[in-house]
Amino acid sequence: MNADLDWRVYIKALRPLGRLHFVRGVPNPICFPVLLLLDGQKSVSGSPVGSPNTISQMLDFIEEHQIKPVVEVFSFDQVNEAIDKLRNGKVRYRLILKW
Repeated sequence: MNADLDWRVYIKALRPLGRLHFVRGVPNPICFPVLLLLDGQKSVSGSPVGSPNTISQMLDFIEEHQIKPVVEVFSFDQVNEAIDKLRNGKVRYRLILKW
């Protein structure tokens, strides 16, 4: 499920000449001051999927920097608690049910 985020925070986090690239739609239009792009010559772009080369570079970067996903894990005996959290919009990032 997509969520609205404070895109200004993401633009500010980019290094000079950095790019925020969307590979999936977001629920509402993104909104931020253009000055955030001008400061550091940052850019925003989008495509339906990344190229195989880009995906390979991303996976190499993730491995090199030991980047891990942020998840909440629930066992199946906690399924009702997990579903309540999901219904109430309180899940951050990913919710996982494990055996």
